[in-house]
Amino acid sequence: METASNTENLIAYAAKRAGVAESILCLTISLFAGLPLAFVYRAFCYRKNPTTQHFFITVCGLLLAFFCFGWSCFHSVVNILLAYLLLRFGGPKTVTVILMFLLNVGYLITGYVFKSYSNDYSVSWTTAHCVLCLRLTGLAWDYYDGHQDQEKLSEDFKSTAIYSCPSLLQIASYCFFFGGFLVGPQFPIRKYLELIEGRLIDKKDDISNSRNLAGLKRFTIGIMYLVTFTLLQPRVKGSFLATTEYDKKSFLYKLCYAIATTKVSVMKYQAVWLIAEGSCIISGLGYNGRSADGQVRWDGCRNVHLLLFECAYRFQHVIDAFNLKTNQWMFRYLYKRLRFLGNKLLSHFLTLAFVALWHGIEPGFFLCFIGEFAVIVMEQQLLSFCRRVIQTSFEDFPPLFKISVILFGACLRLSGVAFFLVPFLLRRLDLSHKAWLSLYYIGPVVLGIWFVLYPLVLKPLARVQKIETKDPNENKLRQSAKED
Repeated sequence: METASNTENLIAYAAKRAGVAESILCLTISLFAGLPLAFVYRAFCYRKNPTTQHFFITVCGLLLAFFCFGWSCFHSVVNILLAYLLLRFGGPKTVTVILMFLLNVGYLITGYVFKSYSNDYSVSWTTAHCVLCLRLTGLAWDYYDGHQDQEKLSEDFKSTAIYSCPSLLQIASYCFFFGGFLVGPQFPIRKYLELIEGRLIDKKDDISNSRNLAGLKRFTIGIMYLVTFTLLQPRVKGSFLATTEYDKKSFLYKLCYAIATTKVSVMKYQAVWLIAEGSCIISGLGYNGRSADGQVRWDGCRNVHLLLFECAYRFQHVIDAFNLKTNQWMFRYLYKRLRFLGNKLLSHFLTLAFVALWHGIEPGFFLCFIGEFAVIVMEQQLLSFCRRVIQTSFEDFPPLFKISVILFGACLRLSGVAFFLVPFLLRRLDLSHKAWLSLYYIGPVVLGIWFVLYPLVLKPLARVQKIETKDPNENKLRQSAKED
């Protein structure tokens, strides 16, 4: 008891000195612990008895969870046990998948509801439970897919399908894997079991030193992002966005401040994902075959494409580069499963509505992801309009024009992302309203104008333009006939 008390005092002292909450410090330490645990796993457990591997990983994950969340970590244990019983007795049926979804999402939302009463937005057991919710739901789908007609199943579903119900120890190990249970990434159980059984990595690639180099590289970049976030975060407070002082500033200042605040805020997500990815790579889970030029790839657990994200000049680039594994999960297990609706736009909207709910029950999350939906739709319509009117590939434009378009697009992307990330940061409706009012609601105004203008003016104009340029000779004949 005295040792535990001394540890708590040490954590409290270190958190106070660092100027962060104890829960955040505990999470950071646990993420850092993933790297040495990955080395220990490779040195003493890898390619050994699978039961030993599962036991080692489960114990390590449980200890880290207890260190982070105390006795609240047993919410995860209870959820895992209920999910296992549901799979074991429910079997690979549609009703099992539905009940699994309701169980996991219901458990998570219940945690959010109780947490909302205290207005506590710090790290808690629900942080890791977000990851667990998707992992267990995906597991039910994979078990279901393994018992469908394989000839009718898509290649994507076949690649993750499993054909027997995993044991409780296998599921616990899968959920508590030290490289991914706290902040992700998501990965299918089939890939995880292949790692445990020694079938994931080609043996000649397994002895390659590139694994350690790749893992340490991503881990180090993650630390760099974390240090940058720690240094910049005190200078750009999200709470300032909803103050009278902020409202009195010039529009340009307010927009730039919102961009800086959201940009810095995103860095913490990039940091923790990169650190976790380093652990996944070292353990071997990041293996992704070989590239076209024969290089071993260790990007199988990549959750952020740094170059694309930092250089993005389209909103779609942001989607394609950020939180990749969660986006892939949503596409595979939710968007594709909604194809019975027969409407891609509706499936897209419902998927993003679930993403908002998965993040929390605060209105700010819904404003953020509804905004994302509207912006992506607008961007697709705008690009479609430009292709029809200009009818020239972007690659064929002069370099100076392309640079101008890219810079203009990057400015729009930064402004749009910042505007709709503001409610994600502030969460509350009243605070989001104050911040948006200070920015003159420019986001909804631009979207509103576009969605009125596009169907009434731009879309018909593009259709006419396409007809006029479809056959120049025919157009000349028509014009001559009119003149006659």
